[in-house]
Amino acid sequence: MNKSKIIYICYLAVISIAIAVIFEFVILPWHFHLPRDIALMGFAGVPNTIVDDTAINSMGFTGDILSERKDPGKVRILTLGGSVMFNRRMTERLKEKLAEVSGRPVEIMGAALRTHTSMSSLLKYRVLSKYKFDYVFIYHAINDLFVNNVRPDQFKSDYSHMVPWYKRNFLLDHSLIARLIYNKFIWGKRIFGMEKVWYIYPQDSDVENLMNFVSEKLFRRNMTLLVKEIKKNGAVPVLMTFAWDIPDNYTREAFESGKAGYAKSNFKTHPVELWGSPEFVKEGLQRHNKVIREISKEYNVLLLDQENLMGKNMRWFEDVCHLSEDGVNRFVRYIAEFYQEHIMQ
Repeated sequence: MNKSKIIYICYLAVISIAIAVIFEFVILPWHFHLPRDIALMGFAGVPNTIVDDTAINSMGFTGDILSERKDPGKVRILTLGGSVMFNRRMTERLKEKLAEVSGRPVEIMGAALRTHTSMSSLLKYRVLSKYKFDYVFIYHAINDLFVNNVRPDQFKSDYSHMVPWYKRNFLLDHSLIARLIYNKFIWGKRIFGMEKVWYIYPQDSDVENLMNFVSEKLFRRNMTLLVKEIKKNGAVPVLMTFAWDIPDNYTREAFESGKAGYAKSNFKTHPVELWGSPEFVKEGLQRHNKVIREISKEYNVLLLDQENLMGKNMRWFEDVCHLSEDGVNRFVRYIAEFYQEHIMQ
């Protein structure tokens, strides 16, 4: 190979690397409209949008926009969970309530978002822990039931059979280009589209609990790792049991006709069958709440028993787990009272 060809190949290599760097560090972060580390993490909302009545900020979450430098005079709180901890301006209302009872200014990052699971929260916390939270409130149970609703040959213990963002490795964790290629061109070919897990009722697609409550073991693994990592970083984890209500006479037909007895809602609600049959969901939630209580005892973690406090009063619920206006007020009040009793000491 002559010298001119070598120079030309080197020139093309430099140009290619430059283009890749521009895509990796400029164009793709701009595409996601998120800080690069949060974009790589994958479990954030669309920034600067409103979902129903809840605003998502420029970090892709709800509540305060934080800097890595923490004001020592402020209490910094992270909330993790799914839609129940997101809906109806939960972060905003929680901050207002804690401001009433707290003697110190409170900052809250609401990293709970719809469809998120304990695995999502574990992955989020590993990125967000740099913000040096004092307390982390964790509210999970029902969305982890989705992991059971898959055929055994498609199941992945990292939940990556549900959403491509769950798949993690060194390359995917550090390159948006690799992540984009995997999510759009590899994951979909390897398995199936997200909607076939999240948005088609398991009963209708014949996959309900084919994994025989494997979620119980995985839920324990994820929640235990989350608790350990929060403690390791010098923060205090606060576990909450999961409140829910499925009346004995529940039917999907009654729910869809507005006759199941739940509180009226201005927003979209979901029949139990989004997650599975009433019997499956009841047992799954009982199993997951048992795990939460056991982890609390084993690792000496603060526990707020929302399941017992909220009880089985359909006034507080719009569906099996999502809270009504009155339900959110009650839920937030319990957190504030718990904060006063166990944290402001």
